[in-house]
Parts: sequence; C-alpha cells; structure tokens
Amino acid sequence: MPRPLSQYAKGVGLAAHLLLMLVLVVQNSSLAWLAALLLVPPLPGLVRGRLYTYQWASMLVVFYCAMWLAEGWFDRGGRTLAFSIAALAAVDFVSLVLYVRLRKREAPAPVAG
Repeated sequence: MPRPLSQYAKGVGLAAHLLLMLVLVVQNSSLAWLAALLLVPPLPGLVRGRLYTYQWASMLVVFYCAMWLAEGWFDRGGRTLAFSIAALAAVDFVSLVLYVRLRKREAPAPVAG
C-alpha cells in the first residue's frame, strides 16, 4: 500500500522546520538565536503529527517569512541570505498547511448512526 501524501508533506515540513532552526543558529546573532528558540516548542507535536500543532506552527512560521522578507528588502548586503531564509520559511509554511489539509482529506468519513 502506498504511503499517503500527507506523510510526504509531514516529512518535508519537519525537515524544513529543522533546517530553518539550523540556519538561524548558524547565523550566530542574538536575534537569530531567539528566533530559533521560538521554533523549538512545536517540535514534539510536529514529530507526533498532531494537527493542532501543525495549525498553530504554520501561523508562527508566517511571521518568520515576513520578517526575513523585510530584512532582505532593507539590507542590501545580506539580501541573498535573507531571501533564502524567507524562501525556506515559505516552504515550511506550505508543507505544514498542506499536511493538515491532506490529513483531513485522508481521514475516514464518520459513520452515521
């Protein structure tokens, strides 16, 4: 039996989330460390596949995407890095939302009783 599509979205979302944390830590600034620490609390729920965690984590990641887009727009020197991080955050966001949508679609229909 083939794996459901939601499992692929879960894997991509988890990988993007961890990679986003790693990229922020590698930057080695206090703001980047704080941003990386704020991504830690949803990790247990993301690993377990809890829909509620995926829903609120996607709202959290939207702010990361907006923050790094603004950073890239205003900082000409670090534009490539900032836009790359924003793109990674966008991939994280899309995969988190896609997992929730696919998982709800793949759930069996309730039996009317």
